[in-house]
Amino acid sequence: MQRTQASLSQDAVTIARQWDVDSVWFGARSLSAIRAPNQFRLSFFSPHTSNISTAQVIQPHGLDLAHTRHTIIGTFTTAGVRFSVLMFFPSGAPSQTRASTNSLSLARFRDLYDEIILPAVRETVPIHVRQEIPGSYDLIYAKSRAYQEKPGAGRWSAEDESRSYRLAYGIPASVLPQFWAAVVRNANRHRLQSKKGDAVPYFQNPRLLFQAHDLKNMFASESLQDSLCLFRDSILAGLDPSQIDMHSCWLDVGMRDHVLMPPTSSNSESQNHHHHEPWTLLWKSDCCRHLHDQVVGVAPEAPMEATYYRPYLLRDIGGYYVRAKSTRKSNPGHPEARSPGVIRAKAYNCSKELFGVMFSDYQLFSSGFLPLLAFDEGMLKDLAATDQSRQRAFVSQLSRSRILDAWDANKRHMRAVSSLKRQSDFGIRKEVTLRLDVILAMWVGGRLEPNQSPHTGPMCWEVPLAPPPPPPPPPPSSLSSSPSSPSPPIVGEEQHWPFWVIPTQMLTAFVSAQAARFILPLDHIFSEVTTASSADRSTSPPDPARQMLAFYTAQLFCRLLIHAVSSEREYSFDNWIWKSTWQVKCRSPRSDRRKERRGLGLGDSIRTSGTLWIPDGHINWQTGHISLELLVNIYMSRSPLQAKLAHQANVQALATNQVTIELLFQRLVRNARAEYDRGRNGDAEILADRAVALAVEEIARAYHQHFLAKLHSYWDRLRGKVGRQKLPVLDMLQQAQEESAAETGRIPTAQAVHGIYAEAWDKYRQVTADDDSNGDINTSSSSLRSALPEELPCWMNTRRRLPPKNSWSAFLFDQIFCRPKPPTWNALFFLQLYRGFKKFWQDTCAQLGPFDGRFSRQIGYYIQIAFNCDHTKEVGTSHAQGTWYHAKPSFFQIQYWAPYFSPPRTQEMTSLSSIYRLRSYPEGLSPRSTPLIPSPRNFHDIESAAWPHWVEIMHHSRHDDLDRLPFECRNSIRRHCKRALFYTSYLAGPTWGLDKDVNFIVPWSIDNASRDSSSEWDVFRVPVAETHISKTIFEDTVSQPTILLPTRDTIIGLLDAIKILTGHSSSITKRLSWTKRRLNNQGDQYDLPSHLAARHREVGPSTESQSLLERFLHQREPPEWDVEPVDEQEAEETEETAEEDNSSSGEDNDDDDLEDIGLNDLGSYIGFVS
Repeated sequence: MQRTQASLSQDAVTIARQWDVDSVWFGARSLSAIRAPNQFRLSFFSPHTSNISTAQVIQPHGLDLAHTRHTIIGTFTTAGVRFSVLMFFPSGAPSQTRASTNSLSLARFRDLYDEIILPAVRETVPIHVRQEIPGSYDLIYAKSRAYQEKPGAGRWSAEDESRSYRLAYGIPASVLPQFWAAVVRNANRHRLQSKKGDAVPYFQNPRLLFQAHDLKNMFASESLQDSLCLFRDSILAGLDPSQIDMHSCWLDVGMRDHVLMPPTSSNSESQNHHHHEPWTLLWKSDCCRHLHDQVVGVAPEAPMEATYYRPYLLRDIGGYYVRAKSTRKSNPGHPEARSPGVIRAKAYNCSKELFGVMFSDYQLFSSGFLPLLAFDEGMLKDLAATDQSRQRAFVSQLSRSRILDAWDANKRHMRAVSSLKRQSDFGIRKEVTLRLDVILAMWVGGRLEPNQSPHTGPMCWEVPLAPPPPPPPPPPSSLSSSPSSPSPPIVGEEQHWPFWVIPTQMLTAFVSAQAARFILPLDHIFSEVTTASSADRSTSPPDPARQMLAFYTAQLFCRLLIHAVSSEREYSFDNWIWKSTWQVKCRSPRSDRRKERRGLGLGDSIRTSGTLWIPDGHINWQTGHISLELLVNIYMSRSPLQAKLAHQANVQALATNQVTIELLFQRLVRNARAEYDRGRNGDAEILADRAVALAVEEIARAYHQHFLAKLHSYWDRLRGKVGRQKLPVLDMLQQAQEESAAETGRIPTAQAVHGIYAEAWDKYRQVTADDDSNGDINTSSSSLRSALPEELPCWMNTRRRLPPKNSWSAFLFDQIFCRPKPPTWNALFFLQLYRGFKKFWQDTCAQLGPFDGRFSRQIGYYIQIAFNCDHTKEVGTSHAQGTWYHAKPSFFQIQYWAPYFSPPRTQEMTSLSSIYRLRSYPEGLSPRSTPLIPSPRNFHDIESAAWPHWVEIMHHSRHDDLDRLPFECRNSIRRHCKRALFYTSYLAGPTWGLDKDVNFIVPWSIDNASRDSSSEWDVFRVPVAETHISKTIFEDTVSQPTILLPTRDTIIGLLDAIKILTGHSSSITKRLSWTKRRLNNQGDQYDLPSHLAARHREVGPSTESQSLLERFLHQREPPEWDVEPVDEQEAEETEETAEEDNSSSGEDNDDDDLEDIGLNDLGSYIGFVS
């Protein structure tokens, strides 16, 4: 890794310079700018990937190219240079930056072709040309998709290069003036109908842009003047200058310096060529910053945004890119800007071609999928399911074997570079973007002639490589006579070279060695999983926690590997790699506080040693991953360069929601088995119960997320049919999804689904109310009112499971988890999770009893609503002809199962004194008094009576100010509160009292013994069809689910809502306070759960008692720390801080003359004087 000048084979090299023109943009006024004999080729359905999708400094015709709708309408070739012709529509709706959105929709393409271009073709193009061009949009579309006419063909095959595939048709230059005039006339005349009914001139005043790229070798010459002469004689000669807006034209002018090959005679040419050593020039990083100072000095009034690159993880090698920033005072890229300036410049090393790929959107080792090889196939599928919100049995098309093939292909590429026998010379390049009229003015003024500007002419100079010899010591006489005389100049210091000169073979060996430092450990990480997943089943795969650590380590090494083989900038989302600490602003716009984040600080190593050396302690090489002491405190930002599947949010969700839970479950089960083996059966049962409770709740959590995501997909499907602008998202559904995803997730119930359907029906009714009577809504029915139709939601009931065999838990277990035959939806995530827990239980502690025995008795307490499903369909629907559901959207046809509440009879013999120990009791009550417990039928009647009052109270408490309502409305709300308070006392739990007066009340008690006993004691039961309820079971059976379940969330939530609605009488206020005191339960859940709490209980211990691994896996968000406000000028800019607004008030300089001093400064810069 160390080389000195003594190892070089030559003492000096000769450097030569070549000038060129690389890219060209012409803002044309008309297609008539194309002169004969050139031919314009009209094309249709050009790929949107060819559109301009990134923000551009240049603004032909004053257009923001990336945000203006446009499409490529054809190409033409002049003097061997192929230009693309882009058509812009300034009057169209502004678009986003992605190429797919700033193109046209199919509907707009239909308008463009049928109403504008094709009529112009029929009007102006000769018949012998016109006969080849399709006559309609439909025919063009059919030709563009002709591959679909072959069975099994999903795309064009490689041999399909016909004209009908390319959809490009030649139009002679002689008819282009008439053709373009007809296009403009049709575009200005055409109008679109907006959603508001307005006529919109979408295509009015279209603009043209000709662009060509990668021309540097075509116009390469020894002087800038010669390159411009070639450009003039080839390109400009093929265009009509009167049809070109010179203020809307830009050129990329550049130069390349490279080591000149020594001259050879014809006799010894091959021999000398064999002995010539290839050399590579590399920009010095400090000189790139000096270059920026030069660029800024050309036009100081134009602010510039500079980006610096660091090739191959080397401190002293650099790259540079700068672009002008538009402000109110200065906008150099606009055609009306009159002060000359460099609007874009870059300096880069040509050696990037050695390690680069021929396509601009490819980069060696750059795929964001590569770190996923640290996961086995199972973990990869789990991550894919997390990315898909687990709403279906998702099967990722990206398998681990395909990612492994990509990894091997990248290594093959690297091996080909490192084993290259014949190296090439690589130079350096500078390039600037200048407006064409500025270049022509300088050219005409003679400022680009070599006799006036020698730096623009042929240049060739010798660069010494050997260190200069030490100067001879001065004679003694001179020392004595003039002790203060200056020493002679040192040879080699008179000329500064802004580049390094090294042999290409040495550079290749160094970069290959750098890459190997990361490829080898990555190979080891990936091969561990590959070996464990091979046919040899004797080796168990790495546990999930180890795979998670390996993934983060692979993520680090893959990013470093990209930097090692290419020229990369330091992105803000890589701060965790380069910085030890950094600060960001809080996202709240009113907050001046900041957050501190921590990283690995590897940038310090590069700054001190010149290249990357990973400090001791950063990597635990024995275990093969980043040190946990560091990893637990690192803020790893979400990177847009990662694959969507490997986004930080997905990986972190996988770690907290699955890996952590599996580790906790496995630890509890192992501990239970250990206690059982020691003969401590009581302790073993406690641990087993905790393990099963955790498994039950996590499986229920997965089902909740799947259930709600499925509902979302059905509603989204309806939005797609009706119109996403008309039919909005459901707020209650979105809220339910967010609450379910929390650590103590809320359990979805029939009440939640009822609220979702009330909102959905109201929004759907508003959208379709204007439809005719044959639509989805019968306009004469009561459904036009805000009330939800009684058919919604579509509740199911049973005819087979009659009491006491209608236990909800047993039914749910049989319906979803233990079907006689595996259903087609057997690969859903929550079922995989269930099978994983069950298998580990059976393998570890089967002696404590079967897993299903415990699971089937508890699952019904945590899954309280489910889809009606069968063997083939996971979501059943009701759509029989003649029913209300016929012809309704599928969202309103979904069938649901939900239980009704059967008050536990175990509390019937509870004495009052066991609950309330008092010296005296109200008249009629004694210490031995037993409570009143309603039958399931009576409970249902009370709940049905309370429901409308609950709806009114909740609506007004959230939306209305009671004091501003009319007197009659306030009285009505108070009556609702009074009745709801009365019903709540009987719903919340057993009561003690006389007549209708409730003196004592406690929440329903459902102890573990009741849960684990026979299904006959289940408090949740499956509704039974009314036709199958006999007199003997009438009081114990209900045909509808319970909407208002007596959970603490429901009861206390209602009491809080009543309290918000002020103006109650003193008796109601007193009764409200008394009821809330009796039912508050110290803030804990009732025995009837409304939230999932097992995860919080198990993860609950403080971080001091957790291991570093547990702390890391439990992190739901990257760690960050609050810090005191700091001075804005001292704070570092980060990705969260807003970009500086450099715009300031002022007027543009309207002087049309180019100042001489500006041209002189620009000419000096073009010469790249160091």
